[in-house]
Amino acid sequence: MHIILVADHGSAPKSFSIGPAHIVGLGFVLVSALIGIVMTVQGIIQTVSGADPKIANGGVPHVTDVGPTLNMMAAKLGEMEAQLLRLDTFSDRLSKLIGPRSGQTTGSPSVLPNVSPSAPNPPSANPAGTVEQPNVHSNAAPTIEMLRGQLVKVAAAIEDRTTRINRLESAVVEVRTAKQSLPTIPPITSGYHSSDFGARIDPFDGKASFHAGIDFVAPTGTQFASAASGIVVSTRQLPDFGNVIEIDHGNGLHSLYAHASRILVQQGELVLKGQTIGQVGTTGRSTGPHLHFEVHENGHPINPQKFLNLDS
Repeated sequence: MHIILVADHGSAPKSFSIGPAHIVGLGFVLVSALIGIVMTVQGIIQTVSGADPKIANGGVPHVTDVGPTLNMMAAKLGEMEAQLLRLDTFSDRLSKLIGPRSGQTTGSPSVLPNVSPSAPNPPSANPAGTVEQPNVHSNAAPTIEMLRGQLVKVAAAIEDRTTRINRLESAVVEVRTAKQSLPTIPPITSGYHSSDFGARIDPFDGKASFHAGIDFVAPTGTQFASAASGIVVSTRQLPDFGNVIEIDHGNGLHSLYAHASRILVQQGELVLKGQTIGQVGTTGRSTGPHLHFEVHENGHPINPQKFLNLDS
C-alpha cells in the first residue's frame, strides 16, 4: 500500500509504503490497546461492585446510582468496538495483500453490539453462533451486569482477532519465504545478454541449436549471485559448461551457473537470494568470458526471463 502525504504552503509531497508486515504490526498495536481498555473497564467494575451495597447484596444498581461510572464504562466499550472494527480493516487489507490462503476466510464481521449509554440489554447468541438482539425497550439504561456481559463479548472478540492476526503473520512469513525461493533477480546486474533462451545458431559449428539459458557477458572475475535462496546441490566441472554451480530452490525449481572462473560456495551450503556464489570466467566450451544461467522446473529448462520479469 502506497501513501502520499501532501503538505500545505506548496511543500513537496512525501510518500511511503506500508507492506504486510507493517499492517501486522499495527494490528498487534490495536490488540494491545484493546487489552489495556479491557483491564481498565474490569477494574472499574470491580471497584464499583465492591463499593456499592446493592451489588454486595446481589442487587443490580441502575445508572441513577452510579450513572457517571456506567456512562464511562459504556463509552470505553464503544471505543473498544471502534478499535476492533479498525483491526478488522487492517486484517482484511492484509488478507487481500497476501491472497487467499487455505483454511482461512476473509472478512471479520463484528460480534459486538452497540454499547452506548442508551443501548438495550446485551444480545444473546443462538445455537448457530449468530448474534440476535432481544426485544427490549430501546431506552433501557445500562447496568453493571449488562456491561459485564458486554465485556465478556469484547474479550472473546479480542482473543479471536489476536488469533487471526497470528495466522496472518504466519501467512506473511510463508509468502516472504516463497518469494525468496523464486529466481527473480539476475545473477549479474552489469554487462549484457549475448544469447537468450531458445533457438539460435551454435557459435562453434554454425548449426541450428537450442540454447537452454541466458548468457551474461562480463569480464573475467566479475562476481555473480544466486538468483534465489536455496541449497547448493552440486559444484563440479563439465566438458561443455566448465565450472558449474547448481542450486535447489525447492518446489521443483533449480538454477545453474556455468563457465565460472571461481566457485565460492560448497555442495550442501545454504545460500541466500543475492549472495555472491562465484566469479565469471570462460571455462569449458566458451567463446569468451560470460556466465551461462539456466532455470529448471521439475527437471525441464524454462526461460529464466519468466522469473526475472517478476521483479522488473
